[in-house]
Amino acid sequence: CGSISLASTKHTTVTMASEEPTNRLYVGNIPWSTSVEELRGIFSQCGSISLVDIPTGRQGRSRGYGIVEYSSVQEAQVAIQQLDGHSLGDRNITVREDKAPTKSAPSKSGGNRGSTLGDTPAAEGCRCYVGNLAWETTEDSLIAHCSQVGTVVQSEVARQPGGRSKGWGLVDYESPEAATAAIAQLHNSELQGRSIIVRLERAGGANKSGGVNAGRPEASSGLQIVVRNLPWSTTSEDLRQVFQQVGNVVKADAVCHADTGRSKGWGTVLFETREQAQAAIQGFNGVELEHRPMQIKLDRYD
Repeated sequence: CGSISLASTKHTTVTMASEEPTNRLYVGNIPWSTSVEELRGIFSQCGSISLVDIPTGRQGRSRGYGIVEYSSVQEAQVAIQQLDGHSLGDRNITVREDKAPTKSAPSKSGGNRGSTLGDTPAAEGCRCYVGNLAWETTEDSLIAHCSQVGTVVQSEVARQPGGRSKGWGLVDYESPEAATAAIAQLHNSELQGRSIIVRLERAGGANKSGGVNAGRPEASSGLQIVVRNLPWSTTSEDLRQVFQQVGNVVKADAVCHADTGRSKGWGTVLFETREQAQAAIQGFNGVELEHRPMQIKLDRYD
């Protein structure tokens, strides 16, 4: 095995702007032995570099990815074109724009309260889960996009305690027919540069904490995995960065105790396709993350 050290409205039209290009790049699937100097040497051939970083765990071990910032967006685009898939050691690296914000932004609606729409019931067949949202997607832009197929009663983008988006949201439609139309027409549509996932949200909302699965029937979508035996220091962002090496991570959650905030030592990762979820199991089950072998299985209750 290897190792890895809601707002309400009735919009009928919408014009969405695409994400602005960035000079900051994510470099994934790099060998654990890769140094900052080595990464700088490879990427400096494409332009002037202002920053190179390889995040490490508490033991100083590489997390298997790096961040490279160029002086201009144009240089970053050249690097993507020339170095994505480049051979480094025994691996082919992944190079793409890094869109995730480095600091959490305060929520316009006040806050640090997290998701609340998921705690309230919706009419049967009227609520949709929308995944793979861009970090900057707001309730207003989500409503505008989803209103193309029917009347939206309310929507909410799920947020972490600091106000940062979790990359998914809930949308309540006026009728089951409108929700069905959204699934048929908006699944895989583009919203702010991201191909979104739209599916029916089952009654009861999201899984909140341990013990909720008791008595629930197994109904796996095949898209989500459970990762156990994680180091206590592992964050949701760590999980996202590790597993996006094998596919598009819609959401990653490192589960913590509600009262203390301390990690429970496990988490979940939701992928865009079943094939990506299986690739994660095959590629990372037993792989060490900061000297602890991860135990990965398909989530039977997602």
